[in-house]
Amino acid sequence: MVLVVLLSQRVHVVDSPAINDRPIESPEVLYYTDPFYTRTAREKKIEGTVTIEATFDVRGCMKVLRTVKTVGFGLDENAVTALRSWRFSPAKRNGEPVEAIAQIDVDFSLAAAPPIEYDDINRVGPGISAPMVIRRVEPQYTGEAGRARVVGTVILQAVIQTNGTADILKVVKPLPLGLTESVLEAIQQWRFRPAVQNGKDIPVALNIEVGFNLDKMNAQPDVCR
Repeated sequence: MVLVVLLSQRVHVVDSPAINDRPIESPEVLYYTDPFYTRTAREKKIEGTVTIEATFDVRGCMKVLRTVKTVGFGLDENAVTALRSWRFSPAKRNGEPVEAIAQIDVDFSLAAAPPIEYDDINRVGPGISAPMVIRRVEPQYTGEAGRARVVGTVILQAVIQTNGTADILKVVKPLPLGLTESVLEAIQQWRFRPAVQNGKDIPVALNIEVGFNLDKMNAQPDVCR
């Protein structure tokens, strides 16, 4: 394995041995979600970089090994949580995917952080039930996207509120020709049964994925946890 360093959506190889005068090609961040702040870190005006060491397989799938550089105040854990929804291309040598060990830098900046109301937001996990869609409006193909036969998935970083609405924080992975806008318009009309913890409704952060399939010429939604 080779050691790779990723710096907040930027990738470069460190001390990579050249093979036949061809060094390893760095993996790339395909898309990413923004890490959340904690209330304590925000109150103390903490900023900095958490560095996570992880392995990459030949498909670009990542597995966290350890935290190399910490910031504390709950941000280390939030960095790891965010990374689990990032997607990467694999490292390559001579054009072929290879395994790699990577160090990934996750920056925490108060200016770039999600809004304060989402500090300490929960995610679905042990003891927290997943929200469920109870009313859905299907996003539609635009005429231009249909004629171009665009397929794929729009991914949104969202918070599902206790009133059953979705706050869209970021378009993580867009699609062209009006499909992203179609999804955003539809999601504003969706309603969810909220997540529950200890019998109480709570807001939770998750990614919403909406796939477009030409076979049916409309969107096939799926809420990811």
